[in-house]
This record gives sequence, C-alpha cells and structure tokens, in this order.
Amino acid sequence: MPPKRPLPQKRACDVCYQRKIHCTFSDPDSSCEWCVHRDLECTFNRERPRKKRRNSLNTSDLETLSRRVDQLEKALSHAQPLAILSHGASTQNSIEVTDTNLIGFPGRRSSPGTVLEPTNDCISPTNSTSAKYSVSISQLGPNWYFEGIPISSEAGFQWISTRTGQTVTGTEFRIPGLKSSFSEALRPSISSKLCELPEQEVTRKILTGFFGSSFRLEFPVLNQDLFEKTIEVAYGPVNKNLISPGQTSARACVLGAISFASCQHTRGQIPLSVDVESCAAEAHRLILNITGDMGLDTLQTALLLGLQRTFHGHWQDAAFFHSIACRIVCSLKGHITQSTPQLGSDGSHLKEGESHHIRVLFWLCYMLDKDISLRTGNPPLLIDDYCDLDPLDTSTDYFNYLPSLSKFPSTEEKYENIIPFLLADPHLSRLKEKVYLQLYSARAMKDNDNQLLLHIRELDDQIECWRSSIPINFRPALSVSQTTPPNPSEQCIPYIIRCMSLQLDYHHLVTIIHTTVRKCTVDSSDGVRDLHDVVHSSFDLSLEASRSTFWCLRVLIEIIAEDAFRFITAYSTTAATSLFLNIVIHPLDKQAQRDLELLISAANMIRNMPMVTLTQRETNLIQETASFVMRLVWLGSCAMTKAEREINSTGIVSTLG
Repeated sequence: MPPKRPLPQKRACDVCYQRKIHCTFSDPDSSCEWCVHRDLECTFNRERPRKKRRNSLNTSDLETLSRRVDQLEKALSHAQPLAILSHGASTQNSIEVTDTNLIGFPGRRSSPGTVLEPTNDCISPTNSTSAKYSVSISQLGPNWYFEGIPISSEAGFQWISTRTGQTVTGTEFRIPGLKSSFSEALRPSISSKLCELPEQEVTRKILTGFFGSSFRLEFPVLNQDLFEKTIEVAYGPVNKNLISPGQTSARACVLGAISFASCQHTRGQIPLSVDVESCAAEAHRLILNITGDMGLDTLQTALLLGLQRTFHGHWQDAAFFHSIACRIVCSLKGHITQSTPQLGSDGSHLKEGESHHIRVLFWLCYMLDKDISLRTGNPPLLIDDYCDLDPLDTSTDYFNYLPSLSKFPSTEEKYENIIPFLLADPHLSRLKEKVYLQLYSARAMKDNDNQLLLHIRELDDQIECWRSSIPINFRPALSVSQTTPPNPSEQCIPYIIRCMSLQLDYHHLVTIIHTTVRKCTVDSSDGVRDLHDVVHSSFDLSLEASRSTFWCLRVLIEIIAEDAFRFITAYSTTAATSLFLNIVIHPLDKQAQRDLELLISAANMIRNMPMVTLTQRETNLIQETASFVMRLVWLGSCAMTKAEREINSTGIVSTLG
C-alpha cells in the first residue's frame, strides 16, 4: 500500500484569523488553544480563499505591483504636498531647527506636478543599477543586520529574497557611485606635455572665485596666500621639457584645485574651455607618480581628490587618497601641537602660517577619516590616542559671525576674509570614532547582545550631550518636519548650509548607531520580550532619523539647488535603506505603507532636482540614486504583496523582529 498522505494543515479559525494570530490545535478534532482558553466558539464559517501555491511572483503579481505603484502615486497627487520649489522660486516653507525635543513629521507627500512616473527602469524587477555607476553595497556601512545576519552577506541577500519573493544578489543590489577612476589613471612618464595647465589667467580667475565663495568656509583645503607660491611654481619655466618633483606636485595641486572648485556648481565660474574632469584625472595621474613626496602641495592634492570622490559617492577611492593625506600630514607633524618651529619636507623650518594651515589640514583629515570608516567599515587611520585633539582656536567662531552675515554680500563683503569652520564638528567627529570602536571594531564583534545594547545606549547618551552643547540657533532638532520658520531671506546661505549640515550629520549618526541594534539575535537571549521591545525602540529612532533626513534634503534642494548634490549622494541611500529594511521586516504595518510613499516622494525629489550646472557624470549619478531608491520601492512593494498573499492563503501572519 502506498504511504498515507499527511493531513493538510488546518487553516486558522475565524477568531484567530480576525486577530491575525497563529492558530494552534492540540487535537485536530478539537477547538484551537486560543478559543479553548477563552471559552470562545471556534468556527470556520468565513469564505475560504482559493489557495495559490507559488514560490515566486509571476506576471500577474508584477501587474499587481505596478497597480500598487499607480495607486500610491494617485494618493500622493491628491494629498497635501510637501513644498518642492524649483530653483529660483520663492521659499515660503522651510525648516526650523530649534531646541525642540520632537517636531512632528506630517504629510510625506509629493506635489501633483512632480509625481514620479512608474517607468520600466524604475519598477522592473529585472532592471538593476548600471554597473558603470555602481559600487558595492558594503559602502553603505557595516551597520546593516537582521537578527545577527549582515545584510550585505549572501545570507542577507537570501533573506531579502525570501521576504520579497524576488532574487536579490550582491551583483544586483548595488548603491550608486561613480565608476572608480583607477582604471583611467595609468602611470605615464612625467613630461611637460602630460602636465598641461589652463592659461594662468584662467586658473587665477577660477580660484579667485573659489576663495571668495562660501564653499571655501567648509572646505579650507587651500590657503590663499600660500597657494600663490604653488601657482608660481606650477607655471614656472620647464627645463628641457622635464619637470621637477616639486613642480609636478605643484601642477597636480593646481589641477586638483580647479576640479574641486567646480564642486561648488556656480554657473559661469568654470569657463567652458576647461574640462574639470580631465583636470581631476590628470591630478590623479600625477599624484600616483609622486606618492613619495611629503610636501604641502601633495597633501593638498590628496585631500582635494579624496573629498571630491566622497561627493561622488565613491568612498573606496576616497580612502586611497585619504591614506596618502594621513601619511603626509603626520609626517609634517600636523597631528600634534609643537611650541618649536616645525620642519617641512625639505628640512627647512615652516613659517607660522604654514604650521597653522597644516594643523587645519590635519583636522580635515581627521574628520574625513571617521566618515570613511563608518561608510566602508575600514578601521580609522588617525587614532585619538596618537593625536593632539585640542580644537583650533577658531573652530567655534562661526557660531557668532554666521548669523550676522547678509544673504547677499556686497563685493566688499565676500567670504575670503572670514574664518572657515571646517566640514564637520570636531566633537562629533571624535564621537564617530567611539561609534566605530564600540560597534564595529574587531573587539566589538565579540560582544554579546547585552554589551551591544549597553554600548548603543551609551553612544545615544553621548550624542545627545553633544547635541545639547550646540548653541540653540545651530542645534539639531531630534526630528524635523515642514513648519513655518522666519523668512529664509533673512538668513545667509552659509548659515543655512551649516545648520543643515549639522542636522544631517546628526541624523546620519543616529541612524548608524541604532540600526546596529538588529545585530542582536533576539531568539537566543534571556528575557526575549524585554529585549524585543528594546530592539524595536532603538530601531524606531533610526527610522525617524531617516525620515527627517529626506525632509532636510528637500529643504536644501529648495534653497541651494545643484549645491545639494553632495548632500544627496552622502545621505539619501543610508536613509532609504533604513526605511526599506523596516518595510521588509514589517510589510503589513500601517507605517510601512507611509514609508513606501515617502520613498517614492524621495526618488521623485532626487530625480527632479536642478541639474543645470552639474556635469554629465554627476547628472548620471543623481539619476542612478533615484533609480536605486525606486528599486527599494519595488522590493518593498514585493514584500507587502507577498505578505498579503500569504495571509489570504494561510490565515497566518509571518512576524519578524
């Protein structure tokens, strides 16, 4: 006789189905345990849905998901929109950064005129981000887990595939980033023909605009007085078509400065005759041939190229240039404060202005060092124990002078005489090293769940202490939303950018800290219920920080247009990934639908930002970033549809973390 088939699993009773809970039976012929313990009638009178056993989504599922996207867009078009103003339009709605414990996060909708169309390249499950402009997901950082499984691992991709019903691989699931320039930077022999510079008059005009701009305040890589000598050496006479190592480094620095000045995206600042991408590539080629040089020009070139790579989302390239910069700045003793005159690379004593500038460059290296570590998972190079971290005397001067600047400075009020304030807050950068040490170092990998949660709580307390220490008119809010602040015309652009930079850096660090909580393996811990609640509470903080990030980016696009490019590439993918993972974990939660709408609105915001002064490569990167977010929308929709189908077929809700 053939073996008996096992009895089919009994479907959920009407009571358990309505409550969306697991329905268990101690005896197949008796009532379920829930009804027995509560003396309820256990019935099966509802209409039974037709079962469809499928392992993956078929064509009808894809049509369903397309209809979902259409429905979401219609909902967005009829909802009260968030103000998305084109470049040059009036800005009547903005953000108010105050010392508020919590500012609401209302209507996350896009305006009717800017709804993102569901094109094939956005929603097709077979379409992946272009390999030409993509880099590994590992550059999202080391903080992405689910119950101890790293999301960027094969097990992580398999988990996403299981939850969405779609095949997700490391090759396909990529974040946007420009293609590495190393394949283009060969090592040619150094001749004058390979080091051609723009006309000196053109170079001076470009750099005069840079030194007089607010962009220099945040990135004081170059000192105007010291750079004059660099220009003189770079444009000096060449002996028999061969240039000296000193002239090579000077020319690399000039080329790097021209390409970096273009990052300001000011219309007309860079003449059409100057190819800024060729300047960057030429500076790259030159620095590969002078890596043994320990001079100031080589240090500045490495920093300029490294910062530019971070703007383009290529953190591994940035790490290469950064390693060169760190080696040179330490060789020049920028990591310590000395009372005696320091020696330069040629053995001569540095002037006081040079010593101070090298110290400024050290702090730029230190701040970039922490960001690269948290983005790539690589250990930091400039460790606190080996560096003098006394802040610059002028590091907080901007708290006083920025609010008093006019929005439209006259010719006499240009920014060249204003003290720069660096790209980040020194104290927050020091906290970033603690984040890496306590959450992602080799030692941290051995911590158990309780130790991990203790570290997260301590870091959260420290970041709150930092936030509270910032003056109230610059202090990041815990959460951000659309409000009616004072007229933006009363605030200068550097003031607004600085406030928003601190706000975005704060939200990004909160997201990094609290997403790591899903490294906990809840099922294997004592007091599972309490730990489960702690994990959810912590992850909720990261979600609110991610939502706030998109609103901050929206405001920046309104105010500074193309100059918001570097903020989009730095923060949007982290925020989107955080929201996406929560949708995959809780696909049937009401907030999942709202977050899916927010991601659609964010993709639309990114795709439609002003791009007139961006290069073609930068424009491509913006489009790839929008497509990446829409890819997450697609996968999130797949997860929601799959979860709904499973409920209809089994009556059992699959619950996670």
